Formats: sequence, structure tokens, C-alpha cells
Amino acid sequence: MDPMLILDLVILVMERLSFVDFHRARCVSSVWYSASKSCRMRQANPWLVLFPADVLHLPLESIDDSCKLFDPIDNKSYTVRDLGSDILRTSCLASDNSWFLMLDRKTRFYLLNMLTRERFHLPSLDSMESTEGTKFKFKRNFDSSFTVTTFHYKDNVTLLSTCYGIGAAVLWVDERNKDYFVVWAFDRSLAYHKKGDDGWRVFRSSTNQMCVDMVFIESKLYVLVEDRSITAFDFSCGDSPMEFASFTFRDCYVPISFKHLVVTLSGQVLAISRVLRQVLNIYKMDLRSSEWSIIKSLGDEALLLDQRITVPAKDGVLKNCLYYSNDRFGRDNDLCLREDDSPICVVNIQTMSKVQLFNHLTASSPLPFKDARWFVPTFGGK
Repeated sequence: MDPMLILDLVILVMERLSFVDFHRARCVSSVWYSASKSCRMRQANPWLVLFPADVLHLPLESIDDSCKLFDPIDNKSYTVRDLGSDILRTSCLASDNSWFLMLDRKTRFYLLNMLTRERFHLPSLDSMESTEGTKFKFKRNFDSSFTVTTFHYKDNVTLLSTCYGIGAAVLWVDERNKDYFVVWAFDRSLAYHKKGDDGWRVFRSSTNQMCVDMVFIESKLYVLVEDRSITAFDFSCGDSPMEFASFTFRDCYVPISFKHLVVTLSGQVLAISRVLRQVLNIYKMDLRSSEWSIIKSLGDEALLLDQRITVPAKDGVLKNCLYYSNDRFGRDNDLCLREDDSPICVVNIQTMSKVQLFNHLTASSPLPFKDARWFVPTFGGK
């Protein structure tokens, strides 16, 4: 048979496969792998990952160190096994596509690809140093907080020992060359590390306020702080970030508390305020006047709050909807999802009504989960 005809037939078959089956088919042979590069594949729709809870009262043989993945479009569940017993005592701080920023009970950070099980271990926090030469010592508490002791080694003086929680974190990974960038906040400081660095570096913004949330796009970090202002840093200018812009909510009499930042497909940064649980307002800034206004539509996009991004609303992804999992309150307090009255769901942004519920994912499980996150699955590329 004509080799080109074989290739065309393989392409026709592969374009009809589900996301998972497509990537499995790529491994069949060199012909199938070549055919995959010419396929017009549907976009990867949002999936859920559920992390197992560390339930101390259960017998050892009942403990499952795997994570559960769920594809809502095909209504299929998958299990990622052999992630190690430390996954039970590890917190997920942020994600980017299939990569997750994890923190274990020994205060060690690592990156985990939930589909390939690849791991990148990040430097010890003992390597952390501020731009002013201050050293830090971190001790993990039982929950998601630290006891941080700061030292100024020039004078050999202990400056402070205080308990802090991680305020926010962001992760960016280049799927092709595995470059990565990590930032997380504690107190009024931001710690960052990128591939190729020897350790962690710490800096503060000119506002010297606690970080509420942040988002990273195209080498720029946008940081939301307590007074609702947003400070922007450029990490493409050398070893240290350059603060280049600040946006302030001008109407100080409006009782709005921003909780999240989101970046859209076009690169626009949005601020989100929480009114009631699962009821929110989305704000867009006019860059000329620095004024914020409420928007009720994302157009042909959907919002993944866990990844702080919007995605195209097509191939089964619901238009102008919020993909919601358990919020930061539940995560910080190590609550099991089965005990949480805030369901995993999809919410219409215009009406704030729930259009999809996923209670069955936790109700049908014999073991509880401690966290659920929406993510966009990828295999080695966009």
C-alpha cells in the first residue's frame, strides 16, 4: 500500500480519538508518531485532579498514594499511581498545564507532571537569601505554614522568628524545553527560583504589603496586595526583577476586597472579588484612567480559577463560565473534600448559577480527598 495513503488513514483515525487515546496512539510506531504531528486535534479541555488526604486513623494497607484524574467531556476517570507516600502529606500550591508546584512536610519544593510523573526537585530553602543579604531558616508546621527565622550573618544576629503561611504562588513551565519559573509569597516578601539558578532569591515590592494573589505572563509578574493595588515586575531584565508599574483602585470608599488575579487569552489582567462563597465579581481596568469596572461576560472564554487563566470555550468547554474547585480556605485548613460543603462545580458568570456539579467524584470514593484543582492537560507541548 502507498505509504502516503497509510499515513493519511492513520491521521483520520487519530483525529477521532479522545485526548488520552490520541497520546497513547503516538507511541504505537514511528509512522503513528509522524501522523500525530499532522493531526487537527481538538483543544485539551479542563480536567480535574483530586489529591488524596492523609487520614491517620486508616490502616496502612488502606492508604492510597495515587491521584484521581477526571475528564468531564468524556466522563472518564483515570488513576495516576506510584506517586510516593509523600503525596499524602504534600500540598499543591500552584499549577501550569499538567505541571504542579508541590510542597512536602519537610519543606521541600518540587515540580510534578501529573500525566508523565516527571519530577524536578527545587533547591533547599537553606539557599534562600534576600537582596539585602538576609538569610532565612524555614521550619514547616503541621499545617501549610512555616516558622521563619531571619538572620543577618554580617552581624551574626537573629532578627526575627515568626510563623507565616504561604500567601500565594505561581508556576510557569515551558512544556518543550522544560524551563520553569516559581514564585511564592510569605509575609511581605516574595521568593522566586528559575531553572538554572543555584537557589532561591527574595525581594519585596515598594508597597511593602502582604501579597493576596499574583499571576505571571510573558516574563511579567502582577502582584495583588492588601490595599487592592497591583504591582508589576519584569523578570526579563537580568538577575533581579524590575518593578515597572503600579495600578491602584481609585475609589477608596467602595468596600471591595480583591481575592484573585486572572490573565485572559489576550493577555489582559482581571481582578476578582469575592462577595459570598461562590459569588464573585470580575473587574477590568481601564489603563488610561486606572479605573475598575465590573464585567459580566468573558465572551467566548471560560475561567479556570485554579490556574488563573481563561481558555477558549469550545469542544465542550462552557462559554462564560467559572470552573470552580475547593477554595484556598479549605486548602489552608487541610479539610477533606467530603467534609466541605463547597462542591466542585462549573458556575455561569452572568447568572452565578451552577450549571455542572461533580459531587459524585468524592461521594463515590472510599477514601477522602484533600484538594481538587482544574488544570489543562498537555503532553510535551501545547
